[in-house]
Amino acid sequence: MKTIRVYRNPDCAKCAAYARRHERLDWLGRVQTSTATPSGHAPLRMGEVVVQDLRDGRLHEGAEAFALLARQVPAYWPMLALLIVAPLRARIDAQMRGACDGACEIPQ
Repeated sequence: MKTIRVYRNPDCAKCAAYARRHERLDWLGRVQTSTATPSGHAPLRMGEVVVQDLRDGRLHEGAEAFALLARQVPAYWPMLALLIVAPLRARIDAQMRGACDGACEIPQ
């Protein structure tokens, strides 16, 4: 049963690669990915990822979104410990909010 939906920008190659990874590692079948714009949210910027908890409908952004994702995918459980380290949490938060420094661009 799907418990979370991971929204990503449809034009972001980096996000597409991450979505494929989530799907491969999700052997419990809890993660659904989508390129749609989340209801009640502005269109996602390049590199921005938003996670919706399907049990209550809430949207999560930044490090909070990553923590929700990591709790649903057992392969990511060791990464939850990194969230207590402030500089790493800040970096994860920035990455989830779209700070991809041009790495998200699709080659033309």
